[in-house]
Amino acid sequence: VAQPPVAPQYFQSGGEKRVPFTGLRRKIAAHLVKSKQTAPHFSYVEEVDMSRLVAVREELLPLAEDQGVRLSYLPFILKAVIEGLKKYPVLNATLDEDTQELVYKYDYHLGIAVATDQGLIVPVIKHADQKSLFALAQEISDIAGRARTGKLHLDDVKGGTFTVTSIGSIGGMFGIPIINYPEVAILGVNKIEKRPVVRNVGGQDQIVIRDMMYLSISCDHRIVDGAEAAHFVKDVISYLQAPSRMLVEEM
Repeated sequence: VAQPPVAPQYFQSGGEKRVPFTGLRRKIAAHLVKSKQTAPHFSYVEEVDMSRLVAVREELLPLAEDQGVRLSYLPFILKAVIEGLKKYPVLNATLDEDTQELVYKYDYHLGIAVATDQGLIVPVIKHADQKSLFALAQEISDIAGRARTGKLHLDDVKGGTFTVTSIGSIGGMFGIPIINYPEVAILGVNKIEKRPVVRNVGGQDQIVIRDMMYLSISCDHRIVDGAEAAHFVKDVISYLQAPSRMLVEEM
């Protein structure tokens, strides 16, 4: 069992504070550097009209609360991601550098990036495709909570095939995430914000207020072409904008 984080030892000199660059923070840094140096990144950003999903979540909140489930938007997004990965399996692959083989994964082990006091940790939800919406929500709450309190097991952070990172609660329009190497793609989920958009209403273009969100994907260009990434994101968006499809397919 992981031990609680220990405050780093440091010495002060004048107006500075020096903290040893060791432990988990250093390992995370090395992993990110390897990802950027090894995988030629490219990114693609698209916007999503989340208005229907916002309404569906609101309707499900009382039922979720009755079952002790904290229902965020992330379980819906993971469901949509899984459907997209099934259609574009190259994004659920990893690259074996030693054998120079692209390894297609038939399991959907989704990493979720969690900010902790020690840095960004990516625990993995195993067999996410086999879990219901509420089961995903429950596991997200559990594994994210254990990540923040230093109670993850080694197996909790191994075996991921695709990662989703969400910074929507912090703000900003969108971010460009770094691939969680050796995976070949990562999806950034950004804030939902009411914005004026143009929609056809009764045959006329009108400005309406909708709940909008940006999705940003980064991919390893050695493996994934831009068109594949764009089609994948469009497929994810199609599910997010018609959430009843996800609920029907659960039944």
